[in-house]
Amino acid sequence: MKLKYSWLKVWIIPGAVFQSVTVGGAYGTGRDVVEWISQYGALAGLASVVLIAFMMALVMAVTFEFAVRFQLRDYRVFFKKLLGPFWISYEIVFLVALVLVLAIASSAAGKVLHGSFGWPNSVGVGVMMSVVVLCSYFGRKWVELTLTFWGLLMSALLVVYAALIFIYKGDAIAEVFHSDEFEFGEDWRWAISSAKFFLYSAFVVPVVLYTTEHIKTRRQAWGAGLVAALMGMLPGLVYHITFMAKFPAVLEQELPTYWMLQQLGFPLLIMIYVAVLFGTITQTGVGVLQGINERIDTWWGERHGRPLHRRNHSLIAGGAMIASVLLSNIGIVALVAHGFGFLSWFSLGIFVLPILTRGVWLLRRANSEQHSHLLD
Repeated sequence: MKLKYSWLKVWIIPGAVFQSVTVGGAYGTGRDVVEWISQYGALAGLASVVLIAFMMALVMAVTFEFAVRFQLRDYRVFFKKLLGPFWISYEIVFLVALVLVLAIASSAAGKVLHGSFGWPNSVGVGVMMSVVVLCSYFGRKWVELTLTFWGLLMSALLVVYAALIFIYKGDAIAEVFHSDEFEFGEDWRWAISSAKFFLYSAFVVPVVLYTTEHIKTRRQAWGAGLVAALMGMLPGLVYHITFMAKFPAVLEQELPTYWMLQQLGFPLLIMIYVAVLFGTITQTGVGVLQGINERIDTWWGERHGRPLHRRNHSLIAGGAMIASVLLSNIGIVALVAHGFGFLSWFSLGIFVLPILTRGVWLLRRANSEQHSHLLD
């Protein structure tokens, strides 16, 4: 199935895929938001969302421009250009991060269906694994289409969820914001927490570079990066503001968004939310594993002149999912608090700092050489 409109491919697909990859798992359940943003209060949480969105927009815009300028559409060749002989460092850390992200998604998938229908966690994990393997089999176009559709569906559900919370709990939210005594320069823990949230979220940006295939200019790269950052943080903004209706009790919930919906008492909305959230969690695995398959296809093609058979894509996806299921037994709260905090520092050292320093320098040099060539 072909996507007809070029503007959709340039401006929306990168953001929709990024949103689907990041919003699944702990972010989609709201666990990330209470862990890294909302625990510091109403106003500090808003400052946190703005700071994260700004940092994400800058890094994504530079990353997209770098990928477009040097024609780097998978993360292996991207890091060979950015890090030179040290490119393997991202590969090693990402393999660990891949299992961690999938483990959190698996844990969330199991808990969502268990909390909603009383089904064993293994059922949710099994369904998720089946969908991930199936999408990996059908390849990039199918992955882009499903990720875009599910990202937009999740955004629509967030609008409905936010509207109902404001209608029924708006006074409670206003009271929390009004009584907050946050002073911007007094306590910087919120900023440190924001940086961690940004860093581990940014770590997956190179993996979705396959979505930049239709971006051709610097303007498009920066615009798509800004849109992607805003789409990625929209759920965080909505979750944080609505969580203030039940602050601080919401901080103790394993699945905060689901718990908030239970407080509203709309069974049909809860059922819809469970279906969309489960699909979004599953799409996290789909999107990340597509990046892996794109990388392996490039490597395989260099050696054999053809990409891997899609059957092998499914086997890779299945193997990664099995490893993640074993890790998911630790539990979603512990995985978010410890696993992602650990991942943040690797993201800073091998991606964020390099792209904002050496990456910017390489871009400036390339642009300068191009300008000199035109003058000659």
